[in-house]
Amino acid sequence: MPQLTFAIGPDGLGVDVVINVDATILVPMHAAGNPTPTAIGARGLIDAGSDITVVSLMLIQQLGVASLPPLTTHGLSGSVLADTYFVSLHIMDHQNPSNAWFSHPMLRVMAFPLGINFDVLIGMDVLKQCKLTVHGPSQWFTLEF
Repeated sequence: MPQLTFAIGPDGLGVDVVINVDATILVPMHAAGNPTPTAIGARGLIDAGSDITVVSLMLIQQLGVASLPPLTTHGLSGSVLADTYFVSLHIMDHQNPSNAWFSHPMLRVMAFPLGINFDVLIGMDVLKQCKLTVHGPSQWFTLEF
């Protein structure tokens, strides 16, 4: 089973992320020989308390993807209504790009202005598709997929 291992940082479970438009748009563009949008590298944070992955509004605007109907999510501060978008999302290790990547070719994400050091909050919608092992005493975690 492929896996990625990361150190636990001072901010928590940080990962390297690449996002792009969803694969149902990318694949036909590439097959037709048309230019494809440039993928965007970002920092992600594992957030097991979120049921949906959140991407910063700035990155969504850079991708230029069309919005879907908004969703309501619930957090510590109450209910929030936010626009959603389809993107492709990949978790990888920038220090070892030849390692396996965890890829989600078409993921519905919520866009929200994130006021933290991360551009993507990886929610349970992604975590349910892999195995997350946290080894606190050794300060590392692994995603198996």
